[in-house]
Amino acid sequence: MAGRRMPGAKQVALVALLQERAGRLHVLLGRKRRGFGKGNIVLPGGKIEPGESAVQAAIREFREETGLVLAPQELELAAQINFRFPAQPAADMECATFIARQATGQPEATEELEPLWADPDALPVEQMWQDSPLWLPKLVAGGNFTVEIVLARDNISVQEISFENWD
Repeated sequence: MAGRRMPGAKQVALVALLQERAGRLHVLLGRKRRGFGKGNIVLPGGKIEPGESAVQAAIREFREETGLVLAPQELELAAQINFRFPAQPAADMECATFIARQATGQPEATEELEPLWADPDALPVEQMWQDSPLWLPKLVAGGNFTVEIVLARDNISVQEISFENWD
């Protein structure tokens, strides 16, 4: 995994659950119900707690946010997504991003997220962070990469984005 480390960045784990629905591959997303980005549609995930591995955090956060249970062997590290907020460095994040293809249970709304399935070719981009349509289709298509996203002063617009594919 390439990319520069960002001192002080929050360590985060994200999960893209991919499943066939109506004959097409879909990704499980969720509408944030509270906190930073409330109302936006995002990948489930959250902060890696002290002493936790990225895999452990991905499993815990995914269960807390969707009600679904993932087995560790179902997680494949697929991307590293780094967000830099020059106007608000405390919001910087380094996100270990996993793909999963199986989960136990049925998605259910939680305090954090309202789960929804999305066709990667018809993402609800008007309800997502501006950067998501730039990297999410590549992730779902099987890409392995590090992406560095620099947000503009408004902490919403993408000022700069760069990809480095993994060998």
